[in-house]
Amino acid sequence: MKKVLLFTILVALSVLCFGQDVETVSERFHYRYLKKEQTKEQIQKDNEERQRNWQEELAAMKANLAEGQKVSDNVKIEVQTDVQDNNLIISVAYETLVVADAADDYALGKYTIENSNACMLMCNFLKDKLENDLAEYLKEGAKVDVKITGATDGTPIRSKIIYKGEYGDFIDKPITLNSLPYNMTVTQKTGVTTNGQLAFLRTQGVEDFLKNQVETLKHTENAFQEFAVENKEKGGGYRRVSVEMTIRGAFAVETEKTEKP
Repeated sequence: MKKVLLFTILVALSVLCFGQDVETVSERFHYRYLKKEQTKEQIQKDNEERQRNWQEELAAMKANLAEGQKVSDNVKIEVQTDVQDNNLIISVAYETLVVADAADDYALGKYTIENSNACMLMCNFLKDKLENDLAEYLKEGAKVDVKITGATDGTPIRSKIIYKGEYGDFIDKPITLNSLPYNMTVTQKTGVTTNGQLAFLRTQGVEDFLKNQVETLKHTENAFQEFAVENKEKGGGYRRVSVEMTIRGAFAVETEKTEKP
């Protein structure tokens, strides 16, 4: 018998437990979570509280940033969490409320996360939650899917941008560009000549951070997907990154099979 639990989350959670006996003609199956018993209603209630708490923590982190790392009130960063088919889904994204006043995002032609205070805040928030609140779900061999979307505005690249090779060279790497499959090539030799390449490198800055700066992801099985978006509109508010992470089987039940007495 299969139990499907719906739950939305973004970073932090304590391990849940749900116990129920389901009898069949010849045997009894025990469905239970790792710890205390909980109903699906309680799980959803906990998730809603967790999301509220995380949003408040994110706002507090933003308010306490050092002077050189400040993110203006014009930038709104949101975190959302969800649980679907026993998977824990975490999403973090930010937007510029008034694009004309954007000042906290990537400058033209820049792609490392250090070039965007908003992206740095988002990455540091994820690191904190993955290494602390979600550590119980990220045991050795846990499977994690990571979707990173990088975007550019519509300002054309008129001369080649130097790529220093921070993330290695890429030749025909399969990605999604403007919602379509695409084989991306960016090397130190080619440099950056298109907005698609620039958007892709912005995803690589975040991917590099997650791989090398988040301890709990160093022993999990991670599958990264990159999405590049070339916006037609111009303005710093269109030069941004978002992340969606799925921890597979975070709420998978433990099944014990015994013969019916």
